[in-house]
This record gives sequence, structure tokens and C-alpha cells, in this order.
Amino acid sequence: MQREVPFRITDRYCEKFPNLAFGIGTIQDCAFFEKSEPFKLYKREVLRKMRRRVHLAEVEKRIELYDQFFKEWGYPCPLPDHLKRTVEMGFPIHNLYIDIHIMAEMNHGILMAIQDLDRFEGSWRLDLADEGETFQAVSERMILCKKDEIVLRDEKEIVCSLFQGPDFKTRIDPSSRNIVVYVFTAPGIGEEYVSNGIQLALEILEKFGSGKDSWWKVFRP
Repeated sequence: MQREVPFRITDRYCEKFPNLAFGIGTIQDCAFFEKSEPFKLYKREVLRKMRRRVHLAEVEKRIELYDQFFKEWGYPCPLPDHLKRTVEMGFPIHNLYIDIHIMAEMNHGILMAIQDLDRFEGSWRLDLADEGETFQAVSERMILCKKDEIVLRDEKEIVCSLFQGPDFKTRIDPSSRNIVVYVFTAPGIGEEYVSNGIQLALEILEKFGSGKDSWWKVFRP
């Protein structure tokens, strides 16, 4: 059975960012693995297509839009460095979950997170932070938010910041089986790239991770 996420966008967000959509995808019963020869060959083919001049130029434009948005808020954007490293060295070789995250981001020029769906508590909200709100990052250090910073919450706390990344509680690890990917947008990022990136991630998890019952949706403010 498909597992939809109980999600809403708050009025605060809609008023400040009426044009920034948000995408979510879920898939269940995935099997974690670190290395696979078929997956390795598949990554090479995705990389070959990504490096094509016309496609790469479009990806670069979208990543520039994210970079500009990050700079406006005073944060460094990780995407330009990720793209440079991918073009020069190829996709990283870590494990299924980390690798598909980078593949979807770099192939579509989007900002994606991949987390453990079972570690979220209750309903979700795309919201804005209050000045001084905090949450624990994946690195376990405490993150301090700025006023009106874009954040994702579950019923208990902030689980991700667009500019500062996901939290420790919902982190993905080898024990994770039910997976969620979600995509934040920046001004100028079209919804089709959000949906294409999510679908790529879910297709890989189904094909190489034996996942099933996938679901995805792009939400508009």
C-alpha cells in the first residue's frame, strides 16, 4: 500500500514564498546495500547523459538559482561544489541511499534530502522558523535558525532547514527500510524538475533496492 505523507504548507510560508513548490516521494521495504555491479553500470550511464553539454548547461543554470538564493540568506550552497566534483570525478561510491541522493540532485539541478520515513512523528508542515529556533543536525551539532528561514517540521520539531540541511532524528542509515525523499525549491526552479528528480530517486530505489509501493506529489503554496 502506498504511504502518503500527511503534509500541509502553512499560511506564513504561502505569504512569504507563494511561488516555491515542495515535492515529496516515499517508497517502502527497501533493501540497503553498499556495492552492486549493475548499479555501478547504471550510474555510469546516468553520468554520461548528465555530462552532455546541453543538459549540463541547464543543470548549471538551476544550481546557480539555488546558489543565489542561499547567498541572499547568508548561507553557502553545497550544490556548486557537488556539481564540480561530479563532472570531474563522477558520482560518489558510498551506498544506495547516499548515491541516489546525489544522482537525483546532479542530474536535475535540484536540492533533495533523503531520510528515514519511520523516524518522522505525526504530520508534516512546510513552515518558516522563528528567530533563534534550533534543531540537531545530522552531525549532532545544534543548528540556529534565522527568522523566516524555510524549514520542514513534523509534529514535534524542525526536521530540516532548506539552507542548513536535515536533522539527526530522521537521518537515514543501513537499518532504514521505508524511505522518503523531498525537494526544496528556489525562485525560478520549475516543478517539472522537482517531479523528475523525485521519480528518478524512487525508480532507482525500486530497481536496485527492491522498494515497492512508491508515492510522490509536488505541493504548491
